[in-house]
Parts: sequence; structure tokens; C-alpha cells
Amino acid sequence: MSILNIGKVIPLMMFILWANLSFAHQQKSAETTMLISKDAKTLEVSHRFYLHDTEHAVHTLFDKKADILNSKETQQQFADYVAKQFLVRSLDDKPLALSEVGYETEGKFFWVYQEVELPEELPGLKLYNGSLRDLWPTQINMVNIEGKGNIRTLYFDKNQDWLEVSF
Repeated sequence: MSILNIGKVIPLMMFILWANLSFAHQQKSAETTMLISKDAKTLEVSHRFYLHDTEHAVHTLFDKKADILNSKETQQQFADYVAKQFLVRSLDDKPLALSEVGYETEGKFFWVYQEVELPEELPGLKLYNGSLRDLWPTQINMVNIEGKGNIRTLYFDKNQDWLEVSF
């Protein structure tokens, strides 16, 4: 390859790298893990959000001065918001009231934790995950359900409200 071609290739490669990073950064997503305890008595829920997304979200949801990194008040507000946006029901439409366990910042993520006692019989669940979907039409929330057979994964996007999983 001649020097002339390298001069054209390097800027093109830099543009492709920048475009990929820019596009990847704009893909809004969050991940939730639901772990059914071995004795099937509790359901532990862990929501993981990118801090960068939560920083932008709290400015729109609460206040331009909201600070997810340094303000316990903002962190609690965001945890409360997530609790209102994540709902669990039995297959016969009975709500399962999740309790707040806590929240934390870890690396580039903000975590929100919840739990609920499960009914004796659990043939499946109905789930709603609207977190950040009210802000960004491209937001995708992935939910992994573990602890009862194979891991099951549900994807909530602009077209998905209530989804079901059977065990």
C-alpha cells in the first residue's frame, strides 16, 4: 500500500471508529436480572443502568441540577422512578409488590435492587419494564429470569408493554 493510500485509509478508519462509538453510545439499554431463590420463596431483582444514561435521564425526569453521582436524594429519586416503572404480576394478573432493597453506583453502572416474596405456585410471571422508555423511543430493557429451569430473556422496547414468561 502506498503512502498516498495510507493517508486516505487512516482518516477513513478514524471516522468509522468515531461513528461506531457514537452510534453505540446512543443505543439506550438497561439490563435487569430476576433471580428466583433455590427454595422459590423470593424473587431478587437487580436493575443495571449505564451511569451516562442515568445522568441524562435525571436532568429530564427531575431537575437540570440533579446529580446521580453525588446526591443521595437524586439516587433515591431514580430508584423510586425505576420501582414505578418495573411491575410484576402472576399469570392470573395478581400484582406482586416489590420492596426496595437499595441502590448503588458501581463503576460505569447505577444499580437498583428490589425483592418480593413469591406465591407457593409459580407457573410464570407477567412483567412490565418501562424504565427510560418514556424518555427515549430507542430504549431497550432486557430482563433475564434465572433460577427456575433455563434462563429466559425478555426484551422491552417501544412496542412491548406487558410480556409473559412461563416455567
